[in-house]
Amino acid sequence: MKKKYLPNVWGRGALFAYSGLEGITTFSDSMCGQLMAEHVGMTLDGTTAELYLRLKRGGQEISFSLVASDLIEGTFKDNASFKFLFLNQHTIVGYTPTDVAVPIFRADLAEERSFDGGTAFQCGKLKLWYAFVTDARNGQTYFAVARSREWEDAVKAAKEALEKDIDSIAQQHRDFFDRVPELTVGSEAEKRTFAKCFSVMKSQVYTAEGIFKGRWTTPDRIPHKRMWLWDSVFHSMGNVYIDLQLAYDTLRSILDTQHPDGFIPHMCDPKGYILPHSQPPVIAWGLYCLYEKAGRRDWVEELYGGIKAYLNWVMKNRDANGNYLYEWYVDPNDKNCRCGESGMDNTPRFDEVQLMDAIDYSCYMANEMRHMEKLARILDLREDADKYALLYARIGEQINKELYDEEDGRYYDRELESGKFRKVSTPAGLLPLFAGVCPPERAARLVADIINPDTFNTPLPIPSVSLDDSFHCDDYWRGTVWINYNYMVEQGLRQNGYLKEADHIVNATMAAIAEWYEREGCIFEIYDPKNKLCPSELGRKGPAIKPAEYSARLMAVRDFGWSACLYVVMAMERENISCENN
Repeated sequence: MKKKYLPNVWGRGALFAYSGLEGITTFSDSMCGQLMAEHVGMTLDGTTAELYLRLKRGGQEISFSLVASDLIEGTFKDNASFKFLFLNQHTIVGYTPTDVAVPIFRADLAEERSFDGGTAFQCGKLKLWYAFVTDARNGQTYFAVARSREWEDAVKAAKEALEKDIDSIAQQHRDFFDRVPELTVGSEAEKRTFAKCFSVMKSQVYTAEGIFKGRWTTPDRIPHKRMWLWDSVFHSMGNVYIDLQLAYDTLRSILDTQHPDGFIPHMCDPKGYILPHSQPPVIAWGLYCLYEKAGRRDWVEELYGGIKAYLNWVMKNRDANGNYLYEWYVDPNDKNCRCGESGMDNTPRFDEVQLMDAIDYSCYMANEMRHMEKLARILDLREDADKYALLYARIGEQINKELYDEEDGRYYDRELESGKFRKVSTPAGLLPLFAGVCPPERAARLVADIINPDTFNTPLPIPSVSLDDSFHCDDYWRGTVWINYNYMVEQGLRQNGYLKEADHIVNATMAAIAEWYEREGCIFEIYDPKNKLCPSELGRKGPAIKPAEYSARLMAVRDFGWSACLYVVMAMERENISCENN
C-alpha cells in the first residue's frame, strides 16, 4: 500500500476556513482563522478574537497528524487526541482531553455577555458576535465557536454545534485528500507540500452569490476576500486536479464581472465592487489549457464571446497610439501600487513613468491572440481564427521591432512621450519566450540571462528584478520571486526547446516552496531569490516589521492561492514528463 501524504506542519498565519467544496460559503458571513504561533489555536477574522488550547501542565509534547485548511488533528504526549474543524462557514467545533488542556476563547476590547453554558463577545470593525460554549463528557471537553451578526443567533448555533458528531464530520473533511493525486517524483517534503497546496486550494472556494452564478475563488481569504482576474486563471489551472467542473467555474466567474462594453475589472466581489482598471489578459490561455484537459467544446463556446469582448476592450482602450503594443493604466499618485493593472504593483518599471508600450502587456496580448485562434478553430469560426492569427503576427512583429534593444539583448518597455526604452530588467522582458514571438537568436540571448547567476539564475530563480539592476532589493515586485512568473518563464523555455533550463526552474521552485513549508507551515506569496530569508522577512511595499505584527503592516501573504495552484501544476507536469520518459 502506497504511503498517503498529508499536510501536518503547524505554521503561524496559515489559513483556517470553510470551503465552498463542503457547503455554502458567502462573502460576508464566512469566518476565517489564522493559526497562532504561541498556542494551538487561531485568531479569527483578523480581529482580537482568539480560540486556543491552554495546557494544564508542562511537558506535553504535541504532534500533528493533519493541519489542513478546515481540519486540525493532533495528539498530546500520552496519545490523547484533540481536534479543531469547521462545521459550516460560521462555526468551529472541536475537543480536547479534559485532564490535559482547556479550550479558551477571548477577545480584547469586546463587549461581553454571559449566557447559560457560555459567553458571547462582540468585536471587530463589523461588530460581529462570537458565542463560545463548552461541554465536558467522557473525559473530553467539547467546544464550539459560532459567529453571527446577532448574539442570539450565535448562541443558538454554538449550542447546536455541540450536538454534532465531530469525528464523523472530521472524516468527511479528511476524505478530500483521497482526491489528491499520487506523486512518484519528488522528495518526501515535496509530496507533503503537494497535499498542503491542495488544502490551500480548497480554502479559496466560495459558492454562488450575488453576481457570481457559480463557484468562484479568492487569492487567500485573509487579507484578500475578493476575486482577482488573473489570479483566477492560475487557480483554474490548479483546480483542474481537484475537479474539472471547478476549474471551469473558476474561469466562468471572471466573466460574471464583465461590463457591457467588455471591460473586466481587476477585482470584484458578489455585490459588484470594482476598481477602475483591469489586469493581465490571460483568460483565453487559461480556457485553452482547460480544453486540453477536459475536451469540452461547450465550455469553449460559452466563454468565447466574453473573452472576445474583453480583448476588444483592451485593443480599444489600451493602445493609445494604435501600434499593436499595449499600455498599462498607471496611477501616478500611488507609489506603492503605481501599476496594479500590470499585477507588478510596485515594480520600478513605473517609477516616475506613466504611459509606456509595455513588453509584458504586449506579450500577454500576443499569447491571447494565438490561443483565441485555437479556440476559434475549435468552434469552426474560420474568419475569427484568421483575424486572430493576423493579430498575433502583427503584435509579435511590433514587439520585436519596437521593444527589443539589440545592444543589451533584452526586451524593455518604451516610453510613449520620450520614445526611450525604460531600461529596468525584469522577467516581464522574458515573456516573448512565453508568447512564442522570440526569434531563435534573441531567445538564446534571453536564455543566457536566465542561466546567468548574476542576473536571473539565483538559488531560487527568477527574481522580479534582475540582480544586476540597481533597483534590485527584497521588496515585493522589486526583487522577490513570484511563482506565476516562474511558471510562465518555464513554459516559455519549454516551448523554445530549452528543456533542461525549464526543468531547473521547476525543480528549484518546488524545492524552495517545500523547504519553507516544512519550516514555516505555509505557502507564501513571495520568496527570497537567495533562498535564505524567510518569506515573512521580505519587504511588502515597505520593510518587514520584526517581530511580525500584521495589524501594523501586512507582511508576505501566507497560504497564497496561485503559489499553491502552480506548485500543483508544476508537480503534475513534472510527473507526466517523467512518465513519458519512462
